[in-house]
Amino acid sequence: MTERQRALQLLRRIERESSFAAPLLVNEPGFVRTLVLGILRWRSRLDFAIDFLAKGKIEPEVREVLRIGAYQLAFMDVAQYAAVAETVELAPKRARGFVNAILRRIAEGKAPEPKDLATRTSHPEWLIERWIRTYGAERAARIAEANQELSYPDVFTSEPPHGAEPSTLVPGVWKLKGSSADVEGYALDEGSALVATIAAKTSDDVLDLAAAPGGKTIVMRALGAHVVSNDISIARLRSVKGVVSDGRQPPFARRFRTVLLDAPCSATGTIRKNPELKWRLREDDLASFAQLQRELLASAMELASEYVVYSTCSLEPEENDDVVRGFERVDIAQFAPDGAKPWIENGVLRLTPDSGADGFTAFVLRRMT
Repeated sequence: MTERQRALQLLRRIERESSFAAPLLVNEPGFVRTLVLGILRWRSRLDFAIDFLAKGKIEPEVREVLRIGAYQLAFMDVAQYAAVAETVELAPKRARGFVNAILRRIAEGKAPEPKDLATRTSHPEWLIERWIRTYGAERAARIAEANQELSYPDVFTSEPPHGAEPSTLVPGVWKLKGSSADVEGYALDEGSALVATIAAKTSDDVLDLAAAPGGKTIVMRALGAHVVSNDISIARLRSVKGVVSDGRQPPFARRFRTVLLDAPCSATGTIRKNPELKWRLREDDLASFAQLQRELLASAMELASEYVVYSTCSLEPEENDDVVRGFERVDIAQFAPDGAKPWIENGVLRLTPDSGADGFTAFVLRRMT
């Protein structure tokens, strides 16, 4: 099987099974990884060029092949003849002439450059429109552009890895320029480590209510907090030992000074690492996340004696401000490292991907007595 055939196979699997790309690509060669992630990242922009030149309906299996060729021609340092000829071989025989013609026209620069922000940065139009409403046009553009940048792992470690740069947001995190496989430490995004750092600063007695996979617990314990980890999934709670229970009906008989609730969410702040998300989400999905988040927050409030740190890796108000409405907020700045303070607005952490980290929204709430 050629690398292009493998890429096509993986793209079809990701689409068919709604699989996440990153775990499937761990052991794949660099060419396959680049091709798959690149196509997921730039899909609608590739389709813009394909549709302009095709001027008609295209079968889904033929479109996927065209995306493979178009991405190589537009974004990769691949010889044009190889990009065209070897991609044509992936197409059904009945469509090879058509694929060859479209790819040659792309290679000749016959497709125009898109002008609207959604197509230019390859995002769904509804998502760009709501970011403009929430953050303004300028910041929305920065978020979308940041999502299209290559993403490398961050690692929490006491030993600086060779060639890594220290995070400007949170101490103890290093930004890598390649794989984390040979690095001592725990791989997690600096935004996630920042939320854990804030929670550990609120007290040294913490319940991590939705802890999987365990990175935040590791950071909080390293900072001196006593942490009890809980998650509904024993399979996902793979990095630390913990209690397995539904966070809406946990078994704990005592209260904790702080409960960290990093709630399940739409994850629109993580599109840079998981580009397939933006093609799966629908605006209607946000309401279902918000209902679960409210139920978990009510449970967290019952379990806390002082603070609840509520966070999501979502940028959407329905999953953040709307969920915590009615609760007493505490200014998160008093618990945040200095490097994070430029991302705090009116006492709320609003970390967006133009920071170089995943997007996180976080609040410190005081327990209501």
